[in-house]
Amino acid sequence: MPLPSPAVARPVGYHVDAPAENLLFSVYRCWMAGFATGDSACWDIAWEALAREMPEENAKPLFGEFHHFTRTLRAHAANEIGWRPAACRALCRDECLILAMVDAAQREDRVQFLSAASHLLKSEGLSKALDATVALAKAMARVGLFIAPVSAGALDVMTRMKPPSATAH
Repeated sequence: MPLPSPAVARPVGYHVDAPAENLLFSVYRCWMAGFATGDSACWDIAWEALAREMPEENAKPLFGEFHHFTRTLRAHAANEIGWRPAACRALCRDECLILAMVDAAQREDRVQFLSAASHLLKSEGLSKALDATVALAKAMARVGLFIAPVSAGALDVMTRMKPPSATAH
């Protein structure tokens, strides 16, 4: 199956209201909530979000990639990763960095990818977290979900935001 063209499928803007970004954070936040609470119902909600947006044959591999991505980020983060509730329309600093990482992975922008990752991840296990990000980014692209480019200026603002002192859920 040929990949959709980023120029055609890429939404305007890089906020949570854009289709790819909305799905990214809806599902990611459900995975984070499930890990934080130990409640597998959160992961059921993540599945339902994917299943509403695409055929099951596309949702299944993407669901697995979200699991791997979230689990790997949590394992290799420099600090506890901040995140917001699924219904929140704003992104916290760590979510902004995740957005920049997934965008950079889709565009194969190694400079932005490593810059964003350096503010979120510790050096041990960095390659595992980067591989998980690339795998998620490619899985999203295969189903036509492209993150709008995060500008260098926006990334600079993101990296200067105050890190969360505790998880923001």
